[in-house]
Amino acid sequence: MDFSKYQFRASQAHFLMTGTIGITDIQENELNVLLNRKKASETGLKKPLTAVMEAKFSELILKRDSKELPKTIQTELRKIHRAETFNRNFLFTNKYVQKGILQEEEAVTLYQMYRKDILKLNTFFTKNTDRLKNDWFSGEWDLPTLDEIKKNKEGFDIKNSWGLDTFPFKEDELDKNYYAQNQVYMDLTGAEKWTTVYCLVNGTEHLVNNEKQKHFYALNMPGNADDKYYDEYVNKCRDVEKMMIFDYERFIKVNPFHNMEISKDEWYGEGFDIPLKDRVLEKTVYRDETFLKELKERVVIGRKYLNSLNK
Repeated sequence: MDFSKYQFRASQAHFLMTGTIGITDIQENELNVLLNRKKASETGLKKPLTAVMEAKFSELILKRDSKELPKTIQTELRKIHRAETFNRNFLFTNKYVQKGILQEEEAVTLYQMYRKDILKLNTFFTKNTDRLKNDWFSGEWDLPTLDEIKKNKEGFDIKNSWGLDTFPFKEDELDKNYYAQNQVYMDLTGAEKWTTVYCLVNGTEHLVNNEKQKHFYALNMPGNADDKYYDEYVNKCRDVEKMMIFDYERFIKVNPFHNMEISKDEWYGEGFDIPLKDRVLEKTVYRDETFLKELKERVVIGRKYLNSLNK
């Protein structure tokens, strides 16, 4: 298979930017010092390089010109090569990924409410369903449609946090993976800015039950109040509800028959609901041509490595 024009997915962009290819800025400065001394020695202005310096000089020249890929990038490229060559898709899932997929529409609804009630912006987003490609990348972003992006030069990507423990703080920097992904989306669409929107929505009933079930089996399946572990199991279920439900009314509306251990009166009396303003966090980045230039250079290097695996 020829990878000379392979288009990396937006979700793959981050690993291409891992590590240093060639030499670092510090090593480049060191190389320049040695090169200047070597040239000066040829005219008699300075002493020749010592044997140690010559060895270092040769090492840096080789490292600069060979552009060996870091092991992390090699590992990911090898996965791509196998997947593309043998038409396979290496599946990965966990409870965090599952919530992101299952509650995507719920998160979009939450974000629209946030823009209306908190930001005072009446917005109705239409989810994007198109996958774009250019000479370097391919990608399918979340919001909005391409026509809207061309009009407003702005796009959005929705991220569903599992819970309060994974929901970022305002002062946190945007995850590097998402930064790279957003830059690719801007390159594909022509947008000038892109916002990653972290949303804290309820878990689905299935996910909530899964977490409760883990405690049920861990405590030797306490089936009734006579079991010595039953009270502990109930308390664990209460903890699960508090950790996975942030809008009680919405959860009960969607799952009217769920067996809640915490009553409505207790829930509101204890103030377990989390306000809308605290369940959405926006992280906006702007088009970075320097970053995109380096990323595209690494795409070229990555393609060469992929083709080398054909041998």
